[in-house]
Amino acid sequence: MQLLKLGSSGSKVKLLKQYLNRLVTPSPNLKEDDPKFDAATQTAVIQFKTLWGVTPANGTVDAKTWGELGGAAGLQVWPSDALETVPDWFFSLIQGKTMLTGAFGFNRRKFFEAYMEHYGPLNQSQFKGLDALLSFIERDPDITDVRWAAYILATVRWECAGTWQPIEEYGKGSGHAYGKPVTVKKDGKSYTNTYYGRGYVQLTWHKNYINASKKLGLGDDLELHPEKVLVPDIAYRIMSYGMVHGEIFANGHKLADYSKKKQMDYSGARHMVNGTDHNSDIATIATQLEPMLRASINIF
Repeated sequence: MQLLKLGSSGSKVKLLKQYLNRLVTPSPNLKEDDPKFDAATQTAVIQFKTLWGVTPANGTVDAKTWGELGGAAGLQVWPSDALETVPDWFFSLIQGKTMLTGAFGFNRRKFFEAYMEHYGPLNQSQFKGLDALLSFIERDPDITDVRWAAYILATVRWECAGTWQPIEEYGKGSGHAYGKPVTVKKDGKSYTNTYYGRGYVQLTWHKNYINASKKLGLGDDLELHPEKVLVPDIAYRIMSYGMVHGEIFANGHKLADYSKKKQMDYSGARHMVNGTDHNSDIATIATQLEPMLRASINIF
């Protein structure tokens, strides 16, 4: 990972300034649109390391420093315009009791520290997207094996190109049979939609949108309004239901089929989504994420 220091320049410096402005008290008020690592940035880095006990408390930023920045940010909430975007784990800390309904919760400081030290910095959108996914898993009673959580996150990281947000298929189905518009008539109204890939996993084909909508108890909603598959909560529910039950997009393949042994078959699990396409890449990511999740498991 590139070492940032006085004189460095680029997008990672701008991202560094965003973190420092939020984590150093009082805020250094660095110019976040300025890509230059100047003296003020160096001073802010030293202040951060001193405040958070990072050694050596110098003005350079390496992989370990990004890990500490991620850990510190994992204890805080990025500025938000909507209260509902504040994660459940934060309310759990405030109220002194859990709001989790799943098998486990995750200590955000430990997880983000390990994640950013290994993979590098996350921007605000990536950070919030990954945090949201951890919250979905914490509320999901069907995810009972930490290896399942690792595979879910690895799939999203790959399928969504590291954005940690639900995305639309590149090209929107162009050149594919499922990329042709379909007109649906409901209650005297006509809806013309194209059922190309959307979500954390790429849900395609008209029949799969109908199936997903019914399985999730949403009636005809996703058939009539396929763009709702891009809503994070809905995108997660589709992915989780498909992988747990082997339905919607998984063609009978489910997580339990690949976790019967001591070591989960992360490579074979790709059959749940897309055969063997990039199965080794996703398996590598899952293998890296599993110990990060295990180390951060924390029931409040």
